[in-house]
Amino acid sequence: MNLEHLKTFIAAAKYESFSQAGKMLNLSQPAVSHQISQLEAYYNKQLFIRSNRKIKLSEAGKTLFEHGQHLIALNEKLENLMAEGDSSQSIKIGCSNTIGECLISKMVQDFIKLNPDITSNQIQITIGTSVHITDLLYASDIDLALVEGQAGRYDFISHEFYDDLLVLGVSPQLRIDPSDQKPSKLEEMTWLIREPGCAMRQATLDLWNGLNIKPKSVLVYNSNTLIKEGVKNGLGVAVFSKLAICPEVQSRQLIVSPFIDRNRYRPFYLLRKDKQFKSNLHERLWNYIRNLDENPNASC
Repeated sequence: MNLEHLKTFIAAAKYESFSQAGKMLNLSQPAVSHQISQLEAYYNKQLFIRSNRKIKLSEAGKTLFEHGQHLIALNEKLENLMAEGDSSQSIKIGCSNTIGECLISKMVQDFIKLNPDITSNQIQITIGTSVHITDLLYASDIDLALVEGQAGRYDFISHEFYDDLLVLGVSPQLRIDPSDQKPSKLEEMTWLIREPGCAMRQATLDLWNGLNIKPKSVLVYNSNTLIKEGVKNGLGVAVFSKLAICPEVQSRQLIVSPFIDRNRYRPFYLLRKDKQFKSNLHERLWNYIRNLDENPNASC
């Protein structure tokens, strides 16, 4: 059996789509179909039931999906164990957007300084939304995840390593005092928020629910940078991680205020999939982040 074909099968089963599996694995849809066909021929079993352009697992497919994930994990562990003490040992880290933009570089630099036997080319970093990163961890495409908010529908081993202060940010050109947070006034403001699947969008929705407001005007963006630029240019207001806008606050391009009802934070979590560490490098980095005494690089 070809393990790469098994990985393709697991991705197709997870997303219930050959095309989505191809996007995740950088394969064409025909290539995914071919690899699945090769697996079906190898086992002489139909692995998917195909109907109306949809796929679902057959009984044989369900068995392969369950045990195949364990096989892939065991193979990866074996590869890493065989690489123990070798400079080829590596780790793949996934970070949600704010963590990737504001924290991870400094954390990795400090980790390498404390571990001179580790080099930067042994650490690979991927940045995306929290949903995307937890999907990658579930699929074993990354080894550790640092995300904003909970792990969603997956049962990961987790540790909260950072409390991120949320603030209301506006442009000085709007001449609005961000500390004036009367519900009627907040509802009249135009809000810039992230797209579904982003942790900052959920933080904004939680705020609206907590304050019992329903803004009349909402603009949706798929980038923290676009929201930051939009607010700076006076399009409206937004919830920000204070950590992510330090330069703009210091240069007075944005003015911010904590929320008047209470200080609002969102936790950042360190996640891993398996109970056992795949390698010594994984364990060392996990313990380094887990044992940080205070919020890393948190001053603003």
